[in-house]
Amino acid sequence: MINNTFRLSGIILLLLLLSVLVPQYAAEREMNKIPQITIINPREGEQIPLDSIAVLVNVTNFNLANKLGQANASGEGHIHYYIDVPVPMIVGKPATTATGTFAPTINLTFTWKDVKPGKHNLSVQLVNNDHTPLIPLVYSQANVTVTAPTLKTMGIDNVVVNLVARDMKFNSSKIIVPAGANVTLNFDNQDSNIPHNVAIYTDDSGKKTIFQGKVITGPSMIAYNFVAPDTPGTYFFRCDIHPTTMTGQFIVQ
Repeated sequence: MINNTFRLSGIILLLLLLSVLVPQYAAEREMNKIPQITIINPREGEQIPLDSIAVLVNVTNFNLANKLGQANASGEGHIHYYIDVPVPMIVGKPATTATGTFAPTINLTFTWKDVKPGKHNLSVQLVNNDHTPLIPLVYSQANVTVTAPTLKTMGIDNVVVNLVARDMKFNSSKIIVPAGANVTLNFDNQDSNIPHNVAIYTDDSGKKTIFQGKVITGPSMIAYNFVAPDTPGTYFFRCDIHPTTMTGQFIVQ
């Protein structure tokens, strides 16, 4: 009889404890559903041997809506990408900066092109439909260094180059390698259900082929291997499937 009483008392105590903890847990869980944005790529302190920077972000607890400039609605808006400027933080004022330093979009990626060698600050921020910042502020930052590839930084025996295709574009308009180098070109096609390749020609006429890579359908990756020309100069690369819109310079030093 005494044991049963103790068991009953324990059950009652447990139920009372749960009645306190469960609502508290639910409240904390609800509070954690605040909007968040994080830069996934590039990483803090990364060195980038290209003239462009592809920024990839992750967004949670927020609806990215293609309503730029329209009336605000709770829980929705878009992303502002910034480069080398402070994140705008004034309540009620559009979080815009000088032309060429910010880009508004609903896309989870944005590429800064023709970036000069040196240190750069990258920022992203969640904003309302009318471009004003969320309150409390929701942003993320990363500091990177763009390095200019030279013969001193590239081994002539084995040169590795990374190239990405996304949104029907290459992430860089220039590839630089030493003359006569054995080149490994890691090609990442991120366009779903769309075929791309990388082919290199003597010029933009596409008549004389230096190297023609296999066509792959995204999302997919492939490593191309070939030998760069012995003669320094500016050659031409493209996607053979989209030869007029996806192009760039293949520079041999």
